[in-house]
Amino acid sequence: MEPLKATLTKARETKNTVRYEEPETDQPLVIGTLYVHKWANKRLADPETITVTIAPA
Repeated sequence: MEPLKATLTKARETKNTVRYEEPETDQPLVIGTLYVHKWANKRLADPETITVTIAPA
């Protein structure tokens, strides 16, 4: 089975997290909204977009 990939764009920041949202397209959403803790986001240099890959363990 091929992994699922989604590219998400920074939407806004909350007190302790950064909210990323998947843009709507003609395809169904894979993730939708993802919250990343600020400490982890800072390690990634606070990107405007992120890519998430989902694969079976």
